[in-house]
Amino acid sequence: MEALPDKWGDIQPDIVYFCTTGLLVSFAESQIKLGLKYDHKGKHLKAIEKGQVSLRGNVGLVASRNPATI
Repeated sequence: MEALPDKWGDIQPDIVYFCTTGLLVSFAESQIKLGLKYDHKGKHLKAIEKGQVSLRGNVGLVASRNPATI
């Protein structure tokens, strides 16, 4: 596993990256293309790196209410 890059152009599809919070993430090619198109400043990647936050008044990711299936 590799550390999560701070630029979409450095991310490879289907590689598992780890964040400083211990979160493991992976991206499909279509997600990377959307990141390159719409997230020039890498704000989404910074939010992933920050980890989960409370539902109000903060920037970051919130836990899904749907259980994940692996």
